[in-house]
Amino acid sequence: MHHALVRTGVAAAVAFALFQLGGCGGGGGGGGDSGSGSSGTSTVTATSVSGTVASGSAVVGAAVTLIDSTGTQATATSDINGAYTISVKGMTAPFLIVATDAAGISPPLVSVLAQLPTGTAPAVANVTTLTTAIAAMLTSSGNPTDLAATATLAKVTLPSVQLATITLDQILANILTQNGMPTSGFNPINAPFTPNHTGADAVIDTVSLIKAANGGLSLVSNAAPRTSVALNTQTGQSVTLAAPPAAANYLEPLASLLTTCAANGTLNTSCTPAIDTAFLENGSSDLAVGHDLQDPALKGAVFGSPKTLAFITRNGKQQALVQLPVTLASGSTVVLYTFAQQLAAPVTLPGGTQLSWDLIGDQSQFAVSINSQIQRRTFLDSRLNDVNRYESGLTISIPTASNPGVYSASVTGPGLAAPVWLMPRNASGSSTLGLSDSTLSSAPVSPATTLSNTSLYRWSWQSLSSTANFTAPASSGYYAAQSVDASTVPIYSTYDVTFYDQNGAQLGQSVVINPGSPLSASAGGSVAWPTLLPDFVTQFLTPTGSLAGAQYAMSVSWSSLVNGQNFAYPVTSVQIQTVGPTVAGMTDLDGFSVGAPNNTTFGQYQTTVSAGVNAEGVQTCTNCPFAPLTSGNSRLVQLTGGQNGISYYDISQYND
Repeated sequence: MHHALVRTGVAAAVAFALFQLGGCGGGGGGGGDSGSGSSGTSTVTATSVSGTVASGSAVVGAAVTLIDSTGTQATATSDINGAYTISVKGMTAPFLIVATDAAGISPPLVSVLAQLPTGTAPAVANVTTLTTAIAAMLTSSGNPTDLAATATLAKVTLPSVQLATITLDQILANILTQNGMPTSGFNPINAPFTPNHTGADAVIDTVSLIKAANGGLSLVSNAAPRTSVALNTQTGQSVTLAAPPAAANYLEPLASLLTTCAANGTLNTSCTPAIDTAFLENGSSDLAVGHDLQDPALKGAVFGSPKTLAFITRNGKQQALVQLPVTLASGSTVVLYTFAQQLAAPVTLPGGTQLSWDLIGDQSQFAVSINSQIQRRTFLDSRLNDVNRYESGLTISIPTASNPGVYSASVTGPGLAAPVWLMPRNASGSSTLGLSDSTLSSAPVSPATTLSNTSLYRWSWQSLSSTANFTAPASSGYYAAQSVDASTVPIYSTYDVTFYDQNGAQLGQSVVINPGSPLSASAGGSVAWPTLLPDFVTQFLTPTGSLAGAQYAMSVSWSSLVNGQNFAYPVTSVQIQTVGPTVAGMTDLDGFSVGAPNNTTFGQYQTTVSAGVNAEGVQTCTNCPFAPLTSGNSRLVQLTGGQNGISYYDISQYND
């Protein structure tokens, strides 16, 4: 009832604004038709659209696609300042503008332009976090990419966009005030701005779009991220997000300081004042080692602007969970999650800039990471329990090489009804501990191993068929006893990880924060999934295929196109897993791709996966091919990627 009343009030405000525009003869940003007025002259409207693509920092090299109400498309690429221009001659509003980050750091950003303004100047349509929030409020699902369907886009009207804009202004009132912006009349779509971490760009820095548990989008402030606003056609003004305790550019000096240190190979405690003398990350005092960024990848690495996800109190001190984008010398981009801490006294840098925070790290003595994960599992066979489904939960990564002496670990925290255990795998080709294949009550002792061959814990699952239901295996170490409603799990939850040696003796503990939003399996319906190309599936994942025999290496190809747009998450790793006799008595064998995939054509990619090569690119066995797809054997191909602290796994499997 309260939401309905609020929306009615906003609607009245929009109606008044439109009345005022009409009384003034139209014009402005409202646009009009191109027919003749009473004087018999034609109204001239803009013939191009321009704007800035930014998610706090300018998104450079973004592929920008403009789609009109008939499905006609035009494209451009954003420049070094995130700017783009697209001709719209002969095209019909409303328009959807989609910007895909070439580096894959940000999910697609979206903007809408309901009408073209009058005049000859280009229409302005920025594509940012804030415009994506407005687009989400135009959909019932909260998924702005739904607007790529022409039938949905054609329903977008100027009043609906204005209503969403006014609602967003009220939600952001505190943050707008903090950054010297008006709390009413601010239009993030049409107002030009510079991505320099001040003004409108500072507002973008402060907020994040997170996936809600059911898959829609929610808006949060880094000042209080557990207060979120679900974005859809029902969004009201009942919540006003909090303003943060520091200016948006408070960490900006770190980018250049860390880049300089990377060039010198000194991303450790000697990299002052960027890295604290007490810095510790995944068991290392070196930022690069803690995130497995070794030479030569580090040489020439360039750090981008840090993004603050959440201000928190940790160990009794003011800290911040930070996202650090890093472009490696190879041109590929990775994202690091770490912690910054407020200094007791600011440090004055050359030129007079003051640095008030430095990097303190996660303070873990062990290498471990936990983040949200969601899977789509597709079975190409017809076994009874092989039901196509979505699954979600946590990825728990404990690398074996970085944790000498660690034999097992237990994890407790939100969403986990009982301790989750990890231990050595019996499969070859993996570099992390695997989840126990059965429930445990105490630490396993050598030579115990797990048959699960996975680090993906599942707390939620949903069958994709109305006639076939998946039943989680009883007493499994990697499925929850009952499906969990992820909306009850707070964002940025902390987990306690306890480590043990081969005799079951405790070695120590770490506290780990999940940087991704927790998801229920139902969120899988809103994910833009990549798809293996049919020829590959026919040849490698069917018993009669031309590649069904034993293989030492496979060329894997897939498409990232969804509704004709490159919406799917960027695939950064491809895994093949086979079960069946190979050599030396091995029954399970993994293989991983090495390096970035090849972009063969628009939206299509290819990479090579070699048998026995682990996720670190190390050959763990020789003369060990992938098992043939014969009776009793199985094959699995997994397309993995990640964005905003969430890991995505598209899994295609045949069990013969």
